[in-house]
Amino acid sequence: MSIDRSLAILGLGWLGEPLAQTLLEQGWRVSGTSRQADKVERLERAGMATQLWDFNAPLPSHWPERLKAGTLLLCVPPGKLDAYADTLGALARLAVAGGVTRVIFTSATSVYAGVGSKTEADAGPDGPRGERMLAAERAVQACGAERVLILRLSGLVGGNREPGRFLSGRRFDGGDEPVNLVALEDLLRFIPAVLERDDWPYVLNVSAPHHPSRCDFYGEAARLQGLAPPEFGGGGEGKTIDGSALSRWLNMDYSVTDWFDWLAARRPQG
Repeated sequence: MSIDRSLAILGLGWLGEPLAQTLLEQGWRVSGTSRQADKVERLERAGMATQLWDFNAPLPSHWPERLKAGTLLLCVPPGKLDAYADTLGALARLAVAGGVTRVIFTSATSVYAGVGSKTEADAGPDGPRGERMLAAERAVQACGAERVLILRLSGLVGGNREPGRFLSGRRFDGGDEPVNLVALEDLLRFIPAVLERDDWPYVLNVSAPHHPSRCDFYGEAARLQGLAPPEFGGGGEGKTIDGSALSRWLNMDYSVTDWFDWLAARRPQG
């Protein structure tokens, strides 16, 4: 089956914008949204069809013409929406009514609770954040598209998200808990590869295979940036997100397999 290589990205932010640029370079027809007028103007000048859209406003009756595409990527974090699950579900249904046949939703690993290794079958949140994300997944899955894929992303780093600044100079418990992270550079490899296939599973975790302790990772991240390290209390078994199913399905390895090497490579020069 040939793939319709057109994509609408709802949310041209930290991930959406560089992903759009990557796909344009690979020959995709990409459009997207932003709620910032100056950003819309900048992206339009760069040749990307961009719709000014605040999703907290009432939705239009029809899917916008400039966002017509074969595939929709929902890349809107929960902090941007008042009624997260309901709004995402409504957006996905509107897109399907407008001709979208495939939908990807970038969810999060907050849907997993407890300790130990977590695979895609282990969803079961233990707090409001995870419950809201799981409700959003279900709303998107019910949109009526021919294909729906949920990508559960671990903590996002890379680009302008410098982990050395995240916790610098603060104190936290659970220093022995493992980190679950994915780098922007791996997302920009994996998502285009996913888009080229049509045999999607229902859900996939995206998490690098290295899980050092929070104390070790964030301490080293701050040190390499010349920042005050965080202070951690000990304890905390935590959970590790197993992202290997994605790697096996795509037959692609994660490029980040050692977070300390990755941190060292980002160390400021001079």
